Amino acid sequence: MKLDCDYLVVGAGAASLAFIDTLLLQLPSAKIVVIDKKPCPGGHWVDDYDFVHLHQPSVVYGIESEQLEGNWLYLLLRKMTIPWHHRASKQEILSYYKKFVDRKVKEGQIVYYPNCEYDFDQDISNGVHQFSSLDGQEKYSVKVNVKLVNGVLGECKIPSQCPLQFPVDKDVNVLTPNDIYTAFNTKDQSTLSKKYVVLGCGKTGMDTIVYLQETMKIKPDDITWVIPNDVWMIARGEGHPWAMPEALLKHNGDEEKARAYLEEKGILVRLDKNVQPTRFRFPVIGKEELKLMRKIKNLVRKGRVTSIRLKNNKIDIGFGENQEPYTLPESANDYAFVHCTSPGPENDVSEEMVDKLFVSEKELRLHLLFPPPITASLACLAFLEAARSKGTLDLEFGRKLINARDGGKEPTVALTDNQVLHELIRGIFGKNGQDCADSKLSSIISITNIATIIALADPDPMVAFNWMRGCRLSMLSIPGFKSRIYEMLGEILEKKHMGFSDGYLAMAGLLRDKLKVLEGQ
Repeated sequence: MKLDCDYLVVGAGAASLAFIDTLLLQLPSAKIVVIDKKPCPGGHWVDDYDFVHLHQPSVVYGIESEQLEGNWLYLLLRKMTIPWHHRASKQEILSYYKKFVDRKVKEGQIVYYPNCEYDFDQDISNGVHQFSSLDGQEKYSVKVNVKLVNGVLGECKIPSQCPLQFPVDKDVNVLTPNDIYTAFNTKDQSTLSKKYVVLGCGKTGMDTIVYLQETMKIKPDDITWVIPNDVWMIARGEGHPWAMPEALLKHNGDEEKARAYLEEKGILVRLDKNVQPTRFRFPVIGKEELKLMRKIKNLVRKGRVTSIRLKNNKIDIGFGENQEPYTLPESANDYAFVHCTSPGPENDVSEEMVDKLFVSEKELRLHLLFPPPITASLACLAFLEAARSKGTLDLEFGRKLINARDGGKEPTVALTDNQVLHELIRGIFGKNGQDCADSKLSSIISITNIATIIALADPDPMVAFNWMRGCRLSMLSIPGFKSRIYEMLGEILEKKHMGFSDGYLAMAGLLRDKLKVLEGQ
């Protein structure tokens, strides 16, 4: 079958759908073909465990054009819930995305192909792309007039899709969170157990610890939690992900002092006050959830698990050659292991893949530009792509930024709109840490990312800034939230000793000059 479109989008998860929605709001005439391996839209939510909820508020997640939390008056009067407290369930999220895709298909803006796969290694030099159904029965050829959009770089890998990566003896009972939910909610509960060992301390592990106690009524003493690395968590309702770059600037780039400050303010929390976390991946946790997590006293902190072995009707959990195994005290038959160790969004995508997102005149990659909520980054990418298409980009200013970054050595007057975006718009987890002598300061790059978007999308920076304030996915849409973009750029310039490159500081200076209008905003 032969098709024709402006944008071919690979992936129908949260990233792609946020991008598509904003792009169509800005370019209503755009024609989009969407292909995805899954049977329905929603990305990892399709396969996730059924007791999962957003760990952030619904008001800043999803797509720009429609509230995920629903009608605020209904929430207040019928559900007795403040809209900011609503955290959508898996079922709500899938229904929300399905309605969006169905509506856009009906309106003729999207052609949607589920259960299909795309080969990114194919030759597309002639502008024609190939994809096929998963069973190989259907083959499609599509002429792409504008761009291929890679929406699967940040694909979240979950336990049900990722077997344990170390040896486990065959008679050991290993379940995923999906298995636990299914068994607990059906008549066949033969796989369930008296005691549980939870492997992993990411958000999936945290959710499982809460579910075991709150829903399944498992006693805390019957749960063992294997924690490879303690993590910092954001206290729900107390802070926001942008607090970290601000705190780093306040404390001259000292991560330890910045996190201590945020903990004192109640913005960051940890499982145990006596154990220093070594990871920060933006999990948001509520007070009641934290209380349940802290009830678990059987904590195993020996690093990453390397094996699970049966020995004399006991189970040994191995941690490598330099660590003694941990032996569970009761009979092997009493335990079920819960696998929560999948990589999540931190899959095997290289830094190079997410460093530059406007890859070429014919390809765009979707990834984070600044801290979560994630869908705000993708809406911003769509807003920039639409500005490029409409010809509103401030290319002269973009070329000045590139010259400043590169020390003014190479003329950039000939750079096209896409080349300017290619040079300036960079994924937060890419190689952009090279702008700082200390890679730990790379999170501060998110400040200049958002400043660059506002300065570049239109010669008048208030155009993009006002769009962000009106976009429900942006933190700027929250009443009373101050961006402090202008002020933070000033702090970056004042603290040259923090290790910023000369080029980065030169860019920050130009951005601050142009964004003077945002002072106090």
